[in-house]
Amino acid sequence: MTACSTTRRGALLVLGHLGMAVAVSAAGPDLAGKRVLWVDSYHAGNPWNDGIGRGINAVLAGSGVELRIVRMDTARNTDEAHARQAGERAKAELDRFRPDMVIATDDNAARYFVVPFVKETSLPVVFAGINWDASAYGFPTRTITGMLEVDLVGPLVRAMRDYARGDQVAYLSGDTQTQAKVVATYNRRFFDGRMASRLVRSFDEFKRAYVELQRQAHMLITGNYAGIAGWDEEAARVFILENTRIPTGYVDGYMTPLVLLTMGKLPEEQGEYAAEVALKILRGAKPAEFPLVENRKAVLGLNLALAERLGVVFSPALLKNAGIVHRGA
Repeated sequence: MTACSTTRRGALLVLGHLGMAVAVSAAGPDLAGKRVLWVDSYHAGNPWNDGIGRGINAVLAGSGVELRIVRMDTARNTDEAHARQAGERAKAELDRFRPDMVIATDDNAARYFVVPFVKETSLPVVFAGINWDASAYGFPTRTITGMLEVDLVGPLVRAMRDYARGDQVAYLSGDTQTQAKVVATYNRRFFDGRMASRLVRSFDEFKRAYVELQRQAHMLITGNYAGIAGWDEEAARVFILENTRIPTGYVDGYMTPLVLLTMGKLPEEQGEYAAEVALKILRGAKPAEFPLVENRKAVLGLNLALAERLGVVFSPALLKNAGIVHRGA
């Protein structure tokens, strides 16, 4: 085992304008007896959705609201048949639980549960974690609103470019529907279709692609490892430290031990927003009163072990503003 040290600080970057501020506050006891069903696309232990859960629970605590969770587990089980069955299981739980409203997180909960079973009903839904654009699902509607998940790609690439020999960017991630959507969006919005990408299904594939893509690009965005069979984070850290040749980065802070730089979204922001809007709706507001918003908070992460491997020296200002610092062994 390799001993690793990661320090989390309180530094927070607020980028852009949310469009509508929703304060996170303790709810009163007036909602006792109300029920909320949270349909989670993934599984307990997935860092992103665990963070969303922390946000939801922090806001609902003390409100009297009963929260029930359905995990669709579509990152570890990526086939279409499983996703459809998971949506049907969520529908069965909806019928048993009879909630007053639904929180749905990430794309598969929207695609396989909300659209076929809830969208045409009067049940209010607040979503979070849908990547970039919800129009494919017909959101928003008079009963559905939420927070989109957008990646801070521009700031991340600008930070990596300071240490790169050129401008070519490649992308490597687990092979999931969400990541396929992310790759297409990145290429369209930021790279004019020139970003090389590989979506892999096994740890061995990941290792081969990690080496190959670094021969094709000057910077590598190493994406979400959800959906990679046989993933071993400790082995991945050792492999990455030995085989990294160019600046690497990602848009979620939990990847800081595996990449040089992260410009990390805060999953808690998604969960807090969804739960706070849910409370307002339970108190009488209409979903249509809340326009769709995008996340705007980020935490900068720096990996000092990879910096040393690459000969990168971070400036004192960058170190001061980092919210996560990973030192390695």
